[in-house]
Amino acid sequence: MTGAAGPAEGASRSGIHGEDRGVRGGMPSSSLSALRGPAVRRLLTLRQEQEPTSRHVRLMAQSLEVTERTVWRWLAAAERDEAAAAEPGARAQSKDRFSVTPEVRRLLALWKGNVAAVHRELIARAARGEGDPPPSIPTLHRAIRRDLTPVRLLTSVSL
Repeated sequence: MTGAAGPAEGASRSGIHGEDRGVRGGMPSSSLSALRGPAVRRLLTLRQEQEPTSRHVRLMAQSLEVTERTVWRWLAAAERDEAAAAEPGARAQSKDRFSVTPEVRRLLALWKGNVAAVHRELIARAARGEGDPPPSIPTLHRAIRRDLTPVRLLTSVSL
């Protein structure tokens, strides 16, 4: 028998149960991400000509392997901001986002990598008027993951 293998014939649904994390539906997830912008721009064009139907949005969502609600959110964001149409779903980059400072690195070393202790120390210092109010703990965690490689984090902690 020739033809494509069906689900019962060994074709895996990637992304499920941790298998083939970089490939979904036969396409790498980076390729699916690259298709988001053109898809949203096409839906915006349809919206100018006529209201895109739920069928259009459903088709795009299935093609990009996201939910319909996600596509509707991308459309709404793209109508508010042209930059959102170029990279739908991308996290907004803010110039004033928190980043790890040398002081935070020293505190990480002092508290042996304990982010909650670093946060408590930053709160205490701010209360004494020795600095700005600290970010939330999740923001502090995100900044540490983003700004410090595991090796840098390890060398900060072992100082």
